[in-house]
This record gives sequence, structure tokens and C-alpha cells, in this order.
Amino acid sequence: MSKITRHRLPTVHCPHCRARSMVRTSEELTNTVREIRYTCSNEECNFSFVAQLSIVRTIRPSPKPNPDVHLPISNSERCGPKPRHANDDVPTPANDVEVTPPAAEITMSG
Repeated sequence: MSKITRHRLPTVHCPHCRARSMVRTSEELTNTVREIRYTCSNEECNFSFVAQLSIVRTIRPSPKPNPDVHLPISNSERCGPKPRHANDDVPTPANDVEVTPPAAEITMSG
């Protein structure tokens, strides 16, 4: 038995009542633009609207590019700092912590 994969579109809230909106239909307009029809899930509001999802720039180029698609390469400063991998930190190992020698005992003679 094969697993059914559902295409997921971004969650959008109604601009009027802020309830979650449900996708009714979507249509590909171009290779980089999709038109999505939404309806508000709040029955009292019931607002319907159209949104567009567009691909605006390239983060990592495809090894098999479509010659009809022309997108700018992303500027790394625009996207913010690159995420660091979890193992990029170099913590000091617990057994390499500098040990402070005990203070000299002071004897009082009397």
C-alpha cells in the first residue's frame, strides 16, 4: 500500500477576523506563480479571497535548470546569517578545565 501525499500550501489567516482560511482551489499561472483561492473558516465572516504565491529568488541553483526560468541569485545578507550546524561549537571538554590550586593554609600561632 502506498502512502498518499497531500500537497501543502501555506496557512493564511483572514485579513478581517484573523481566523484560519481554507484553500478552495489553486492554479499554476506560470512556472513561478500560483494563484490560490481561500475562504475564511469563520462562518460569521465567510470572507473569500485570492492570493498569489510566487518564487522570487534562488537560494541554491538547480543542477537541472529550466532554460525558461530566470530568477536572481539570493544575496546572503538579505537572507540573514547562515545557520550553524549543531556540531560547529567547540566547547572546552570537561576534563580540560583549568584547575585552580587550593589556597595556602594560613596558620595562626599564638
